[in-house]
Amino acid sequence: MDDFTYSIALFLHIGGALGLFAALGLEWIGLRQIRNAMNLGQVGSWMGILKKVRKVGFDSMLATVITGIYMMLIEWGGVAWIIVAMASLVLVIALSLALTGPRMAAIGRALATVKGPSSQTFHNLANHPLLWISIQTRVALVLGIVFLKAVKPDWGGSLATVGVAIVLGLASALPIFRRERAQEAPAD
Repeated sequence: MDDFTYSIALFLHIGGALGLFAALGLEWIGLRQIRNAMNLGQVGSWMGILKKVRKVGFDSMLATVITGIYMMLIEWGGVAWIIVAMASLVLVIALSLALTGPRMAAIGRALATVKGPSSQTFHNLANHPLLWISIQTRVALVLGIVFLKAVKPDWGGSLATVGVAIVLGLASALPIFRRERAQEAPAD
């Protein structure tokens, strides 16, 4: 094994992980800004930023996965924490595609047709609980992956780590469900 090549792969792996965290942070901020937008211009600006953020996030994840596979093949082998980390990354992608993607597309369509972000349709789209479940669970999963890399647990510890990350991600979205239900409840 060439130490220099491994060091470069490790650098790119860490850089990709940092890019992924930056993209997730910007997505979280962007979703909050869209939710609180007072005019269509603000929404349009943030939608443009979020489109670019998704590209950065994808490229960062790709760099992380490719270099991770390389380091796994060269140095680590198929140990439990690596396999669980890779499966967790697949879950992060699936959550983004299944929960966030369709809702962001709907917000984009509404932006083109709705008169203003204060409309009930736009409010419902921008405050959809699945958007928040997705981002909060993805952030928790990525933090769980960092934990796996630091601790390098066996199968049981690796699966428990991901399970806890998922539960924490889902639990952190509960206040959003409560707020939405309180707003939907008829006034007495």
